[in-house]
Amino acid sequence: MSSETKYCNYCGKEVNKEAVVCTHCGRQLEGTSQKNEETKKCKKCKELINKNSKKCPHCGANQKMPVWAIVLIVIVAIAIIGGTANNSNSNSDNGQNNNTTNDTNNNTSKPIEYIKVSKDDLDEALDNNAALARETYNGKYLEITGKLGTIDSELKYISLYSNTKKYDFVGIHCKVKNNEQKEIIKTLVKGQEITVKGKITDVGEVLGYYLDITEIVAN
Repeated sequence: MSSETKYCNYCGKEVNKEAVVCTHCGRQLEGTSQKNEETKKCKKCKELINKNSKKCPHCGANQKMPVWAIVLIVIVAIAIIGGTANNSNSNSDNGQNNNTTNDTNNNTSKPIEYIKVSKDDLDEALDNNAALARETYNGKYLEITGKLGTIDSELKYISLYSNTKKYDFVGIHCKVKNNEQKEIIKTLVKGQEITVKGKITDVGEVLGYYLDITEIVAN
C-alpha cells in the first residue's frame, strides 16, 4: 500500500486515501462524515454512496437519469417555449388587427362633408382668379345644384350648367363612376334641375371644372 491509498474496512480492497466511500463495495469508510460532499444518497434505497457512482452498490439502481426521461423533459420545455412565443405573437397580431380594424372603421364611418355651392359661384370664382379657384376647390367634395346639359351617349359623363343664366357656355364636366349612376341618368332629361355631389378633380381657366360623381339627385 502506498502513502496515497488505504484499505476498505469492509471489503479489504485498496482505495484512495481521500476516498469517503469505497469504490468497490460502496460502503462508507470509517472516519468520514455522512454529510461529506463526496457522497450522495441512492435515488432508490437512500443508502449513502459515492457521488460519482453510476450504479448503487447496495440495490443496483442506476443513478443517472434515463435517456427517455431526458428526451421527455426536452420536448416539454420546447412545447412550453413554443406555446409562450405563439401566445406572444398572437397577442401582437391581435393588437395589430384591432388597430387596423379601428383605423378602418374610423375611415369608413367618417362621413364625407360636402361644400354646398352654386354653378354661378364656381363660374364667378373662375372668372375672377383661375389660380385661386383651383386652390379653393380642387380636391374638394362639392354639392352643386344646376341644370342638366349634355348627356353622353355612352353615359361616361354629363354636363351641369347654371340654372339661372340664359346662356352658359362652359358646363361642369361630371364623370359617371358606376352603373347605379347610369341608371339614374337614364331617367333624366336635358334641362332638368338636378343636384350633383362629387369630388373636383381638376380646375382649368378654359375648360372649367371636372368632377367625379358620387351621387345624383333629381330635384
